[in-house]
Amino acid sequence: MKKIALIVPKGSKYGKNSLLKSFLEKSDVVSNFYGAWETPNLSLLTIAGVTPDHYDISFFDEDHGIEIPFDEHFDIVALTGMTQQIFRAYEIARQFKKNGSYVVLGGIHASILPKEALENVDSVFIGEGEATWSAFLNDYEKGTPQQTYRSDEFICLPESPIPRYDILDPKLYKSYSVQTTRGCPRTCNYCTLPIMYGALYRHKSAQQVVNEVKAIQKIDSNAFVFFVDDNMFIQKEYSKELVREIAKLGIIWGTQTDISVADDEELLELLYKSGCHWLFIGFENVSKTGLDFLDDRQWKAKRLNDYEAAIGKIHENGINIWGSFMFGGDNDIQGVFENTLDFTLKNGIYSGSFTILTPLPGTQLFKQMSDNGRIIDYDWSRYTFWDVVFQPIYMTPEELAKGVAWIYEKFYSNENVAERTARLKSRVRQMRRRDR
Repeated sequence: MKKIALIVPKGSKYGKNSLLKSFLEKSDVVSNFYGAWETPNLSLLTIAGVTPDHYDISFFDEDHGIEIPFDEHFDIVALTGMTQQIFRAYEIARQFKKNGSYVVLGGIHASILPKEALENVDSVFIGEGEATWSAFLNDYEKGTPQQTYRSDEFICLPESPIPRYDILDPKLYKSYSVQTTRGCPRTCNYCTLPIMYGALYRHKSAQQVVNEVKAIQKIDSNAFVFFVDDNMFIQKEYSKELVREIAKLGIIWGTQTDISVADDEELLELLYKSGCHWLFIGFENVSKTGLDFLDDRQWKAKRLNDYEAAIGKIHENGINIWGSFMFGGDNDIQGVFENTLDFTLKNGIYSGSFTILTPLPGTQLFKQMSDNGRIIDYDWSRYTFWDVVFQPIYMTPEELAKGVAWIYEKFYSNENVAERTARLKSRVRQMRRRDR
């Protein structure tokens, strides 16, 4: 029986921003918030789902503390990784190649820079992996593996397999991921999604999603499920059908969406009844000029005036918000940090992600900044969203890094955490009274 190792390389959890690290060393509150959302790598579990039974599969999640057994022989070693993980992926690949394994690599970074990846591995996968993984295994068994496997067409999601959750160690994870859709019609200039998944919105069947959640429940009956769709509720009627089915499963769950979820009162009511307690929403900026820079079509900029009312509707339906904000755009000035903090506190955003604009390879933003000589660091391990790798317009790199560290310290201070917790408990009490 051939042995396959599926490996998730260790990443830089909070970057190399020394100012931010200083705060994190003094307080574990951010780790406690973020830890509840850290899920196993879904890409590798998905290709495991199309791997024939005559392969012996092992899953090693170095990013969650599992030591990689370099002294054990594997016929095939398969890696994936985001840009900030890629140097570690290359290190692992080179070691296993020395040991005689056939090493392959997929994921967003490898899809964008396959020539770079091929300097370190035997085969590279470009795009979605379900179909190309099967083709690779067929070639491997014939002794004719190719250097490059490219997914020329987007996967028909109803044909995507149930990920192999059964190969996980449930003690490692507080939550588990399920993907119901791929593709996003938004046009944010910093986003790699259109490159990997396209702008056409695709989705699995509701029953298919139910089957995946049930597969998770087999290994962890009380699992928190995080639907990792980048924008889950674009097609509202499908969303309602799906949420009605999720409601039958008795799970607590969260997902990512944009602010338009608040436009549909029926959907919000269904979400709460189905066990959706958290929505991760990318607000990105609290000024129109800041949002104008991030999206040529200005979809989010046009919604800015609705932000506060939309947040109120979501909260009124008993759902908490994890807000995402990004700093360093070409229209951001020093006041953006204080203005964002005021916005989050005023609107009762329970948890927050405050990141630095990062020009990821392959994006429109990367090309613009590279062409203009504004990228100051090509060390991929610093492309973490907490490190400054470009020259901002209205502040220095140091001021940008300091500003992000400042807002983390203020937002997650004991005083502000206590205030937001009190608001959350008040909403819970209100919903319980309403449901009686």
